[in-house]
Amino acid sequence: MNYELLRDLADIQTGITLRGEASTRHDPNGTHRLIRIGDVSHDGFLALSSTTKVRLSETEVSKFSLKPGNVLLAARGSRLTAAVFDLDEPSVAGSQFIIIRIRPQWLALRSGFLAWYLNLPVIQEQLAASMRGTYIRSLPVSVLAMLQVPVPNAAKQDAITNLNDLRMQEKSLMEQLAHQRSQLIDQLAITSINFNPLDNHVLG
Repeated sequence: MNYELLRDLADIQTGITLRGEASTRHDPNGTHRLIRIGDVSHDGFLALSSTTKVRLSETEVSKFSLKPGNVLLAARGSRLTAAVFDLDEPSVAGSQFIIIRIRPQWLALRSGFLAWYLNLPVIQEQLAASMRGTYIRSLPVSVLAMLQVPVPNAAKQDAITNLNDLRMQEKSLMEQLAHQRSQLIDQLAITSINFNPLDNHVLG
């Protein structure tokens, strides 16, 4: 298996830094959606819970605008989760992220495979050990750039990515099932004792 340094496979940069509290507030007329760490699930998927749009200059757009297939790595605090950007709308990632843009000559490297590799526990531990800072720890771009990445053939990358997607879908379904089962058990118990949380004696 051949390994390549990530810096030789992709262009790597931090996300956009917006100065001042007002700059990160939602602007209904904003030009771009702002992706935050909270928009990435712990499993490595974009799970947008709210919309925050910001207005950017032409210079900022040219430098920070995301394209489908870019890999976002949360690189500040306790999160190091990687996710593939796949939205069909103008977007930028905040400075909590490192943006990985696979170079055209390396399109044989699949974004989904790279995100899977970055999320492997052994790689997460390696990256976490390289984080710097005391109060708020962060991963330097220079450290990530030196990460060795395997580049198997495209068919093998696709197979691994598909298996990982199926695993995550199964996990999500099992979590939903467990939640629904818990609600059902609680409801059956409540019914069996004629429990009414609105009764005065229940409220004390």
